[in-house]
Amino acid sequence: MADARLAAVLESISDVYYAVDRDWRIMLFNRSAEEFFGLAREAILGRSFWELYPDKEGEFGRLLQAAMDRRKASRMTAPSAFRAGRTVEVRIAPLADEGVGVSIDDVTERAAAERAMRRSQQRLDLAVEAHAIGIFDWHIPSGKVVWNREEETVFGLPEGSFGGDIGDWRKQVLDEDLGRMEAEMSAAMAARQETMSFQFRIRRPDGAVRWVEGSARFLYLPDGTPHRMVGTNVDVTARKVAEQHQQLLINELNHRVKNTLAIVQGIAWQSFRPSSAPRSAVEAFEGRLAALSAAHDVLTRQSWEAAPIASIVAEALAPHHAGDGRLTALGPSVDLEPKTAVALGLAMHELATNAVKYGALSVPEGRVEVRWSADGGRLELVWRESGGPLVAMPARRGFGARLLEQGLADELGGQVQLEFRPEGVVCVVEAALGA
Repeated sequence: MADARLAAVLESISDVYYAVDRDWRIMLFNRSAEEFFGLAREAILGRSFWELYPDKEGEFGRLLQAAMDRRKASRMTAPSAFRAGRTVEVRIAPLADEGVGVSIDDVTERAAAERAMRRSQQRLDLAVEAHAIGIFDWHIPSGKVVWNREEETVFGLPEGSFGGDIGDWRKQVLDEDLGRMEAEMSAAMAARQETMSFQFRIRRPDGAVRWVEGSARFLYLPDGTPHRMVGTNVDVTARKVAEQHQQLLINELNHRVKNTLAIVQGIAWQSFRPSSAPRSAVEAFEGRLAALSAAHDVLTRQSWEAAPIASIVAEALAPHHAGDGRLTALGPSVDLEPKTAVALGLAMHELATNAVKYGALSVPEGRVEVRWSADGGRLELVWRESGGPLVAMPARRGFGARLLEQGLADELGGQVQLEFRPEGVVCVVEAALGA
């Protein structure tokens, strides 16, 4: 009865199963074995196993012999000897004193997935090692942290010497950065953020201070409790030093530019004094120098990479903006390359100066609206005055108008259209935006 139940169980399982007695005669051969080997049970039962598999000296033969002689169970994974291109996991177990049982599981797909995973892991390991990327895994409830070898290198620790606790990390972070870092992490977890980026300084055991940059992902329990923080760290000290050096050079350049502008202003003032040039001409020249200096200030704050158009417009209009709502500037966020930023700053100065002297800003009822848009790599800015004195076409183009229509258009690589409409001056500026 027990044998019948065992046979029924073996018949129902998907694994290949067969068994041999002490004389190596095949005494069990389930339906999955028939399908796998392509042999009928009636043709197999009672035959010697070694007739079907004569390789006694191979790994499988040796494991079978060990199970039979020393009653030693074992398993192996290898290419199938009967089905080309398939990988099988074979488990061999002694059957009390009756012989040996063998089960076979086709693991071709699983083995392929494992090989792909190993290759992927090898690629990741190579990339991590090549770029010296430290990896950490912080189990938040217990405070335990796992680091890879590269993370220890980032922190200047001998391999295997990291203590494995969040407190060991805290010891190396500079005091002035530790509080900020812990506040940022706590805020991120309180807000249930998925990721965060950060920078902080550490002091290595040899006393060297290094900059570390990283990013991490948080994992939460179903109730929202923070569970793990897994991320990467990279030593960016060399980049930080380069950035500081670059900023030093930019500051020095800005200082020299300001000195040069001051010298030019002084030379102009001395040159104008003995001449018959009207005071208004001197003031106009000084105003243009001030506008040029303001544009340079904005670019300096942006490390001379790009300047937000809103900042350029605001700086140029600041001397004429009383905050009473008469002057508005609206438009999307657009970054201007340095050449365009300087030219547009001068244009805004010319238009604002003219509006204060003769246009909409010369009377309390006047209004100025500046709007801009960007599409297809092109910038369009419109200066529109209203509510001011009646405007008439000037008998001749002054320096300011020529600067706008000719000089500005050349500098911007676009065109400038200046219209003296009766209701107010309108200036349309079109320019190409840098890539």
